Parts: sequence; C-alpha cells; structure tokens
Amino acid sequence: MEVDSDPGSHRLALIRAVRTLDEDKTIALPKKIQRLWALLSASKSIRFHGVEENILRWIFKHMSGDTEDAEHVRRYPLTWSILSHVFPKIPLQTLGRSLASLRFVSVLRQAVGDITTARKKPSVSPSQTNGVAPEKTKKRKRDDEFPSDIEELRTPVGCIKSATELFRALGSLLDQGDQRTGSNVPERRVGAEHIKSLFSSSNEETRDIAAGLILTCDRSLSVLDRGISQGQESWIRIITTLWNLRLHNKDDSVEFARHMYVPVCSILTRLRGIAGVAPVAVANEATKNLWIRQLEQFLSAYFIRPARHMFSIDENIEVLEIALGVSKRNLGGSAIVTWDVAARTPRDLSSPKSKAEHSLWAQNVFRVILNAIQPLEPLVRNQVIIRLLDTAIQTGSVPSTSVLRTICREHALSSEETDWNLIAKIVACDADVFLMDDALLQDVFDRVSSHSNHDPATREIIVTEIILPLEEAFVKARNFAGFIQKLYSCLCQSPPDSLDQTIWFDAKIRQHLASLLQSAMTPTQLLRLLDHLDSPNAPSGALLIVLDGISAGVTEDDFINIADSKIFSAVFEDKTYEYLPPLISLLKWRIAGRMASWETSDEVRRLWAKLKSSLHLIVKKGDLADPEAFEAFKCCHKLWLANYPGGADLAKLTCTFLQKVRFQMQSNGDLSVVQPYLDYIFRYLPRLAGSPGQEGINLRDLIADLFWDAGTRFGSWDETEVTKLLRSLPHNFDCEDEEALVDALLSRPVDALDSMEVRASWSELRGVFLFLSLLEFPREALTKGRRKRIMSWWKKYREAISDHASRDPRFAVTILRLLVKVMEQPTFYEGMEFGDLIYISSTMPNNDKNNIALVERFIDLALRQVALNPEGPSLAYLANASKFVKSLQPKGSEYSVAPMLLVKGLVSALHKSSTNNSYSSAISLDEVTQKLRRMVQSSLSRFAAETKATKIADGDDSMLHTLDIVLSGAACLAEVGSRPLELTEETVGQLQSISTSCMSRKADTGWKLLAFLIRNHPVRYDMAAFFAQLEQASDTVEEDLIYDLVDAFVKNRDHAIRVRLLTELVDSGKLTAGPIGPLLAVRRLVELHRSPSTSSLLNESQDAPDFGAVHERLAFLLGQAESLRHFRHLSETLLLLLDKYANSMTQFNIETTLSSVVHVCSQTGPKIYHPKAAGEIYDRLYKLVSLVLKRHRHRLRGHFPILLAALGALLTTLLADPGSDAPTTVRPPWLDARLQPRHAERFTRLLTLICEPSAASVAHTRSSELDSATDAAKRAAGQYMFTILELYIKLQLEVTVPRDVRKALEPGVYSILDITPQGCRRVLNESLDANGRAIFRQMFADYKKFGKWSGV
Repeated sequence: MEVDSDPGSHRLALIRAVRTLDEDKTIALPKKIQRLWALLSASKSIRFHGVEENILRWIFKHMSGDTEDAEHVRRYPLTWSILSHVFPKIPLQTLGRSLASLRFVSVLRQAVGDITTARKKPSVSPSQTNGVAPEKTKKRKRDDEFPSDIEELRTPVGCIKSATELFRALGSLLDQGDQRTGSNVPERRVGAEHIKSLFSSSNEETRDIAAGLILTCDRSLSVLDRGISQGQESWIRIITTLWNLRLHNKDDSVEFARHMYVPVCSILTRLRGIAGVAPVAVANEATKNLWIRQLEQFLSAYFIRPARHMFSIDENIEVLEIALGVSKRNLGGSAIVTWDVAARTPRDLSSPKSKAEHSLWAQNVFRVILNAIQPLEPLVRNQVIIRLLDTAIQTGSVPSTSVLRTICREHALSSEETDWNLIAKIVACDADVFLMDDALLQDVFDRVSSHSNHDPATREIIVTEIILPLEEAFVKARNFAGFIQKLYSCLCQSPPDSLDQTIWFDAKIRQHLASLLQSAMTPTQLLRLLDHLDSPNAPSGALLIVLDGISAGVTEDDFINIADSKIFSAVFEDKTYEYLPPLISLLKWRIAGRMASWETSDEVRRLWAKLKSSLHLIVKKGDLADPEAFEAFKCCHKLWLANYPGGADLAKLTCTFLQKVRFQMQSNGDLSVVQPYLDYIFRYLPRLAGSPGQEGINLRDLIADLFWDAGTRFGSWDETEVTKLLRSLPHNFDCEDEEALVDALLSRPVDALDSMEVRASWSELRGVFLFLSLLEFPREALTKGRRKRIMSWWKKYREAISDHASRDPRFAVTILRLLVKVMEQPTFYEGMEFGDLIYISSTMPNNDKNNIALVERFIDLALRQVALNPEGPSLAYLANASKFVKSLQPKGSEYSVAPMLLVKGLVSALHKSSTNNSYSSAISLDEVTQKLRRMVQSSLSRFAAETKATKIADGDDSMLHTLDIVLSGAACLAEVGSRPLELTEETVGQLQSISTSCMSRKADTGWKLLAFLIRNHPVRYDMAAFFAQLEQASDTVEEDLIYDLVDAFVKNRDHAIRVRLLTELVDSGKLTAGPIGPLLAVRRLVELHRSPSTSSLLNESQDAPDFGAVHERLAFLLGQAESLRHFRHLSETLLLLLDKYANSMTQFNIETTLSSVVHVCSQTGPKIYHPKAAGEIYDRLYKLVSLVLKRHRHRLRGHFPILLAALGALLTTLLADPGSDAPTTVRPPWLDARLQPRHAERFTRLLTLICEPSAASVAHTRSSELDSATDAAKRAAGQYMFTILELYIKLQLEVTVPRDVRKALEPGVYSILDITPQGCRRVLNESLDANGRAIFRQMFADYKKFGKWSGV
C-alpha cells in the first residue's frame, strides 16, 4: 500500500481509516487489520491517544464472541502485533480501565483456547480448483508475512505463529504493569495496579491462560523445525508473571499440579533429554538454558516449596502424588524433574533442625516418586532410578538404607539379568546397604563370580564402581579382614583352571587392597587373617591371588615381621602349582621378589634354597615369552640385590638369563618378547653392575652387548619403542655413577667407528643408532680420549660422511649434533687444522636452518678453544686461518655461506679473547674484522640488487637463510664496535622493502634486517617510523627480536629522546590489545635504564624518567588487558618497576598496585579467554602482592585496609566455582575453571609473609630498642588479619571448598590465628552466624591441636 512519507499525513490517514473501519462491509477483516497495521506502524507517536483507544475498542469488538469471524480475528497474528504496538501508546490508567471494560482477560482466555486447539488443514480436491494448480504466492512484505486464511491459522504452525505475536503483545502489556520499568510517578503506579488487577481479579481465567500458554510452549518444541529461538526467550517469564498475579491460596500447589505440572515437566524432559527422550534441536542454546533455569525456578517456587511447607506442617505429601498421577505419558521425565528440584530445595541454615527436616522431606519425596514409577518397563524404570540416585548423591539427599536395599532386591537383582549400573549407584549412595545385609552382599558377590564373561565395559563398572568402593566401605566399618575373607571365598568358588578369567582376579582389586592394607589393619589383625587363610586344604590359586595383594601392601617393619614367615609357609611349604593357569602361578615369583626385599641375608638364603631348583629349571627349559619366566627373572634379580655384594650363584643365574635374552634377540626378530626384559634390565640392573669380581664384569659386558644388539635392530623394530629403550640406559642414574659400565657401553660404538661393517651400514637406518647412542650419554661420559677418537674418525672418513650427509638429511643432523657435543669440551685431536672447518662448512648441507645453526655452533666452539689457548699448534692454526681470510675473494661480488660463517666465527672468538694478545703474531683481529665488514657490505648490496621483494614474499627459504647469515655477521660487527656499514640510499631502500616482505611472511629475518637498518642508518628512522614498525609485531614474533629492535633505535639517541619515547609509548593507548610490539618496547626501555650491559648506551648522569608515573599508568592498564600475553608483559613490567626502581615508587604507586589487583579479580576485570588464563593471571597477581609485601612493607603502615581488599579479592577468586549455578557466585571473566591447590599455596604464602615477616621486609619500621621490628609488624597485622579469616569462613558457607585447597590454606589460617589477639578473636566470633561459628570452632580446635606451637 502506498503511503505518503509525511508523518503528519500518516497520522491523518490513520484517523480517517479508523473512523471508516465498519463502513465498507465487503472488505474482509484480515484486510482491514493489514491496512490498520500499515498506517499504525508508519504513524508517528504523539501525546494524544484517542486513535489508539478507538483501534483497541474496534479490535476487541470483533474478537469477542463465538463466531468464526471472531475466531479469525483472535487467531490472526497481526491482530496481536497491533495490540503490542498500541498498549505502550495509551496511559496506564486509561489502558487498565479500557481493558477491564472490554473484558480483556476473557477474550485472551478465548484466544489462548483457540491457539491450543490445532487441526490439520483440509485438503483441497481438484474439483474445487477446476483442475487448475493454485498460483504460487509472491514474496510477502513484512506487514503480510502471516497467513490470513482461517484454515491455515488453525494448523499447528499457524497456531504457533499466532502464539508468538500473542506473547509479544502480552509481554508489552505486562512490562507496562511492571513498576520497576519507566518513571515511578504516582499515576504510573496506579496504572500498574490497574493492569495487575485485570489478572488477579479473575483467578480461574488467569489460570487457564497460563496453562494454555505453557502448553503452547511445549507444543512449539515439536512444531518449529529448529526448536526454540531467541525470539522466545521471554515466554516462560511471561507465564510465570501471569501465574504470580493470581490471588494465591492454600490450594495453589494442587492447582499447579493439575494444570501446569505436566507441560512444565514435558518441556524440561525434552530440553534436557532425560528418561530416554532425545533432546530437541534448538536454534539458540542461550534461550534453551534460560528456559530450563526459569522453568525449574517456576516449578520450585509454585509447586515444590509450597508442598515442602505443607509437609513441614502435617507431613502431608499428597500434592506430589496428585501431580505424578496425572503425568502418565511422561512419568519417567516427571519423576526425574521433580526429584531434581525437590532434592535441591534450599534449607534454613539458621535452624539446627533443618538438616533433619530436609532429610525427612527427601526420604518421603523419594518414596512417593519410587511408587509412582512402578508401572514403567523394568529397563526404563531402572534408568530413571539411576538418574534419581545420581541426583541424590550430588545433593546429599540420599534415601534411607532400607529403601536402597529394597531397590537393590526388587529392581537390580530381581531377574536373571543383573543391573550393574544400578548396583553401582546404590553402592555410591550408601555401601551399608550391603554391609548390614550379609545375604544381599553374598548374592551380589555370587553374581559377580558367575558372570566372568562380561564385556570389558561391564567388567570395568563392576570392578571400579562396585568392588573397589565396597573395599573402602569395609575399611570404614573397620572390618577390612572381612572383605579379604570374602574375596578369598569367592576365589575359592571359581574353577582353578579358569581362575585367571574371573573378575576377582582383576589387578585393580589387589592394587587397591595393597594401598589400604596398613592403614586399615593392625599387625595383630593381619596375623589372624594370615592364620585363617593358611589352612591345610586352602586352594593354592586363590591363596596366591590374595597373598599377592597383601604382600604388595606390606612395607612397614611391624607388618613385615608378622607377614614374612606366614607368607613363606603359605606359599612355599607343601604347595604345588602345576595345574594353575600361567597368570596365576607366576604370582609366587612376584611374592618371592617382594619377600626378598624384606628379609635379612639369612632369610634370603632360606628363600633362595627353596627357589633354586625351580629357577634353574625355568632358565634351562622356560620360554621367554611365558609371563612366568619374566616374573622368575625379576625374582632372581631381587634375590641377588638382597644378597649384594654376595650371591655368586644368583649372579651367575641372572647372567644366564641375560644370555638367553640376547640369544632370543639374535634368533627372533620379535620385539614384543624381549622388550619387557630389556626395559627391566636397562632400568634396574645397572645398580648391580658395580659388583666385585668376575660377576660384575660379566654383568657389565652383557648389559653392553644387549644395548648394542638392541641398537642394531634400529630400523627393523618399531623406531619409537627402540629409541625409548636406548634412552633409558644412558639416562639411568645408576648408570651415570658406574664408570666401568659407561666405559663398557661406550667402547662398542666408539670401537665400531673404524669398522668396515659400520661404514657399509651408513646408508641404512640402523647405522644412525651408532651416533644416536653417543648423543644420549651425558657430556661428561665423553672423555678426552673418546672425543679425540671421534674427531679423528670424522677427519679420516669425512669424504664418505659428507657424501652420505648430502643424501640423508637425518644423518647430516645427527653427525653435526655429535661434532658439536664433542667440541663443547676442549678437544685438540690429531691433525687438527683450520682446513677442517673449511671442509665442514663447505660440504655439509646448508639448505636447512638447523644444519646452518649446528655448523655455526661447531665453528664457534672450535675457534674459541683455539683462541683461548694460543700456544704452539694453535698459532699455526690461526696463521692458516689468517691466510684463508686474506685469500678470500668474492665470486661475482658475492661471498658464499661457508666463508661468511668462518670469518664471523673468527671475529667473535678473537674479540672474546682480546685480553690475551698472544695470537697477534699469527692473526690480526683488525684485518679479519675489516674482511668481515667488506663481506657483509658486498653481500647486502648484491642481495638488495638481485633479490626482489615479491620473490621473498612467495616463500624462497634459501634466500632467507643466506640473509640470516649475513645479518649475523653484521650483528657480530656491531658487537665488536665496528663503524656503520656504507650502503647506498638505493640499497637501503631495497633492503627496507625486503624487510617488509619478510614481515608479511612472519619471518624473523625481517625483524633482524630492520634492526640492522635502524642501527646502521638511524637518521632514516624517526620516532613515528619506529612506532609504525612496532605496531606490525604480531603475537607470534619472538620477544628478543623486538628487544634487539629497541636496542638498535636507542643506541645513539640522547636521554631526552629515550624519555620521550617511553612516555609516548605508555600514553599511546596501544598496550592492552593488538600488536605486542609497543608493550615489549616499554618493558625493554625500563630494563635499559640501569642495565649494566647498556651503560655505554645511556648517560647515567641524566635524570631518570618518572617511573612512578609510568607505573601508575601501567597499573591502570592491567585491568584492561585483552589477551593473556599483554597481561603477562604488563605484570612483568610492573614487577620490574616495583623491584628495580623501588626508590621511585610512592605511597600512591603501592596503593594503585593493590587496587589494580582488586579490579582484575572483580566482575569487571579483563575479559581474557584462554585455556591457561585462570592459573597464570592468578600467579601474576600473587607475585605483585608478594613483591609489595617484601619490598614496600613500610608503605602499608596506616594503609592496611587496601591490602585487606586485595587479599579478600584474591581469596574470593581462589574459592570461586565458575561451574556453579548459584546466584551468589561472583567471579572475574577470565576465571573459566576452578583454581588448583598450588594457587592456594600461593595465597598461603601471602598470609605468612604478612603474619611472619622477615627482618628485611620490615627494616624500615622504627621501633623501640626493647621491641623488634618483626614483633611490631605482627601486632599491627593482628589488628586486621582476622577479617580475612572471617571472609574465608563465610565463603565456605557459600561455596564448596575442595579438600586439597582447604589443606593448602591451613598454614595461612594458623599463621593468622598466631598473631590475632583474644579481643579480635572475640570480635570475629560475634560477627559470624551460627553456622560460621561452628566452622570457626572446629578451625580453632584444629589450630590448638596441630597449628599452635606448644614449646615442646
């Protein structure tokens, strides 16, 4: 419809249209409504509202009644769109009176009844359309986006569209009636009451409206393709508001049960996906979570809490039975939803009876729900019960033992199929269900024994969630021996030939038994238990399994004295293990190995005499693949270790085992057989390699042979596993201390260097092992003789080595690493000459960055040791180097990589040893420096002329490697103090373009080149250009590159420029987000001011910058950081200022620091989202407060409250739980996970710094000669620190504090109590409520028992 753009004409057209609405009877009502909407939406709002009132009356005139036209208007969505537009235009008092006179609530009730009555659209037959297909509708405009056909409006989709606009109109009306919105003038308050009275004066109609709307919410989940969307987020709030406006009475909960309960539970069931219902798809996850939260609050406020109140009066819970009775279609979901809300009903913490009352309430609710779900299918019912019990565990509302026992008997154990998940939940709720009913416990254990063929997942549930918790329950009941006897009895019932298949054989059961044994039993109880187990007819297999767990847990002398003889007689006297499975019979060797570590030498000999024949038999005939053979080998080693340094027979037997392992390696290529043996040998046997006599020599030789043989398998076995094996021996602590073993291990690879066989295997992967093995040993193991042999080998075969290295990059890296490791210690080998460096730099592959770095490192190490020892051969060496430098000529005005590395290495080595001029007769540092200068200058000029920036940007790494070497030569020249290079303006411009291209590739070379240009041509780069370069630094750039850039810029600048640079960077507003360069520059400038290494750069006589102002600005920015890296560098710079420039810090700086800590920990703190943000930010805040306490303690006198605020913020953040839904949870945005106990230790350290100050931290404090400064500081802190204790107690009432965190905070709590006088303790006690006083009472009792020094 065409309308004039003049607002006045819009209003006039609207007035005329309203006056003539009923004149033309031929126009259908939807068309009139569409015309009204077009004019109304285009009309400008004025203070007169007569037109809106006329529209309101006209609409309600046609909405009232039972005719089809009235239904059409009520269903038409645009009707409600007009109402939502009209409601805010009419004053509240007038609107309220008009709606009352128009019977708004009755009409609304009819409309809600219409939209809850949906039906399918009748199909149109061909005869009705004369066989002509209907025309496709054109794209609708915004004012015609709703269907106008009544049959289409009656469909489910049409009803939801109508409901959407109805909710919008109702929300608009209720917002008008909310006194909290808009102005609070009396007329508005009166009008708001008018609106509320519309719904409160008609209870039944309002109830039906709310019930219809909640039913519509439920149906929308099925009708809408994408579920709920953001436009529906206010629906539940509107329904809740309507229900709340009703006049309430004692039967409200019954009304809720009959009209609201079923759809509320249905929506929650479908949104949460519980009781076997698939969760519905939603378009907006936030709206879904909002609905869940609001519906749970709705259910709690108007159903659960009233029911709880009625129950507290007469223990009547009939309303729950009514609600569950009407929820037949969704019985499981309703039960889960009701229990979730009921179990979380808040308690009155001020009442001492609240715990018992809540327990009684929870018991009765659970009983009613349990009775209600009986009609469900057994499988579904059990799943519902599991969910109920899971909630009971989370909320501490566990049903009674009798109820749980009934559930176990009637639901978990009622059929042949045992529900292990349900039994696991019952055990988690209350293990006494089984401990107090021996028949029930035996039934469960019998089912475990008879079902050993479970799938792995079920076995895991039975072991970890049933058996292990029952073990702990027996410990709490002080009857751990009873569990062991039950375990033994169940094992006895299993067939001996399949004993290793039973669940009771699971290793986790025995490991848990071992961990609990000594804390759960006394030595006397253990003696009685062992007497009971060692009966004449005891099954040997069951006995071995139980004794394996017991022997693993015996470590204390009292228990060893009891268990030694008993276990020996039970295992080794008159026992046979012939018909047991191998996994069972091997346990006797494991037990014997543990006993060997307990006993004295005489008892070990007794054990050896008993096992000798069996061990010899296994060595002679046993198969290494048999697990029993491996356990026997471990037992043999432990027996020898117990007899050390004696035990010749055991040493011989152990060596025989090792020979058998070596033979297996040589004859069979399967790693899986020998890997456990090699791992054990390399880990534990080096301890015995120092045995005196031939036994030790044989053992060392065998270990070395196994090490060498395993290395020769490199390439044929899994490389990762072999590498892991070979690294374990050189890094073994026992091996490092045994020089003879190291010699045996290294002699083979060093001797093999000259072997023709090894040279032939260089082309094979296993040949790399020879060099990798040398690299794994500590540097000290490579003695002078070995280093000389390695270098002589390299010199002898360097042609072959270089040839193979050119084809195999891995070989090249390995050889270079070995040469560097050798040269890390002074090594003057035979025939050493400068030509060796020439050869290695020119022949080794230099197309890789790592290779170049290794070659450069080797050259530097070799030249440095020659320069430091300029005597005899070293002078000849340097003379040859001088000849080489003089003979260097550029090839086509360009130098290759190798000469550049050599000359740079010479300059660096000679400069660092310049205090010793003994080499001056052989070589001149000035000449070499000038040669390097010419080489760098010509290389840069040639590089700039021949290299295009586009080629760099396209990714030519070889050019970048060459440029890196040239720039390292330039950096070397800067280090020795050479004058700037002379480059043309054209060359500098080209290098600038290359630098920019490198930066675009995020290559470090670009920053190095830029630093060189700034250092060499400072006049080209003013402060603006320097700022622009800093802003290009991305988050991936290395910090040292920016620091080098800053050093280059300030090198020749005066003091005023440096101060100005620091000031402008701090005030730039670019330190909290974006490029990291400006922030790194600030930090470097602060470091440079008094850095000893830069004394030549700065004039110390100049006035220092105002570091107090710099600190103030950075402390303010700390809370605005937008990334973890920015926060990290800001905090480190603040620490640097507080520590190094403490004299520049004023009282204001200290208070600003602590205020920034408070701000960072507040809800308005920095919005940093990073996996490591929580822990790292908290650590940085700890360091700031800690440094204030250590260096600026004197500034806190008279200003202690600001410190208390910082400590309170840190403590609140420490204990905050981001995963909690509690409304009282206050946390900073960066805290996305709970902090760990290590952070609690940091906070405890702050408390001890305050309460137990060091003498240095309070040295500024003046006190009398009769009173120490530390005592005065403690007294001053004691007047305030109890408030931190008060906060800690109150926080424990609001959040759950993990046990580890509470344990870590104990020393800090005790240190506060140490300095708190009695009067302050009394004030603390009075400031707490009953629950807080209970916590403080227990805390103080623990302090007196464990924390207070008694002087003993």
